Amino acid sequence: MDAKEFLISAQEMMQGEREIDYRNAGSRAYYGAFHACRMLLEKLPHSQASIGTSHQRVINGLLSDPNKQINSLGNKLARAKDFRQKANYQLNLKFSRYEAMRLFSLAQKIYDEVDDLLLSLKK
Repeated sequence: MDAKEFLISAQEMMQGEREIDYRNAGSRAYYGAFHACRMLLEKLPHSQASIGTSHQRVINGLLSDPNKQINSLGNKLARAKDFRQKANYQLNLKFSRYEAMRLFSLAQKIYDEVDDLLLSLKK
């Protein structure tokens, strides 16, 4: 399975009309970005063989990278994680279609940047 499938699923869920659809869409979008970033870290020559599945460890791995573009991905993924935590855990706060769309847009941007970086690593 590819991380992109999470983004496709998120896009489909945003077509729903219930708050749970938006929360699920936001969560899936985040995981598309998270898995893409984790894959990037595992392919970097100076990275550990396996970064694991800790969200903060992936973010920290990106933030500590000397490459400014990879470092920037860490900041973006941290923002996306904040959105995802609201969608998953803060049930007392409304999570709107607009928020799901913002998270999806950020996750798509992260995914695209990771995809570009992975292509440049192959060259």
